[in-house]
Amino acid sequence: MLSACGFHLRGAFQLPDEMSLVYLSAKNHHSELLQDIQRTLKTNGSIVVNDATKAKASLKIKSEKQTQRIVSVDSHGLASEYELKFEVIYSLSIVSESELTAVRIKDRKVTLIRDYYYDSSAVLSSGREKSVLIRDMQRDASRLIMLQIQAAYRKKKVTDTTDPMPTPAAVTKP
Repeated sequence: MLSACGFHLRGAFQLPDEMSLVYLSAKNHHSELLQDIQRTLKTNGSIVVNDATKAKASLKIKSEKQTQRIVSVDSHGLASEYELKFEVIYSLSIVSESELTAVRIKDRKVTLIRDYYYDSSAVLSSGREKSVLIRDMQRDASRLIMLQIQAAYRKKKVTDTTDPMPTPAAVTKP
């Protein structure tokens, strides 16, 4: 009954059947983002293969960049608030049974931004907060990539365009 209203458990995606065999590539093979994507694909029934010729879909993480900038300073001129930014650029190509490209997402950017307060008297806890935020942004980026793939495939079923989604705006979470 819950599935009839569109409810799905978090992490459960309706990926196309052509994503049953997926080839993943990235510049950094030990990236937390790449590992999250692999886990998500496996959880949703996809098999990640090491040979691109055996795959029906190819997902490439072209770049992943993390930056930090000072947002505010205290009365002593020391940084008191930072903004973390995590950007991922990826592309996807899914080949259908007829060997025609079924879905293509080219150079899609996912941007996540978080702010955190830096307390110079509690350096360890501030550093821990930063690493937790970065890890959360990587997980969120993985989920957003899967949601964009799901949406692109659904849109492909309705319209027959090569890049069905408009360029997304930056995603910000408080």
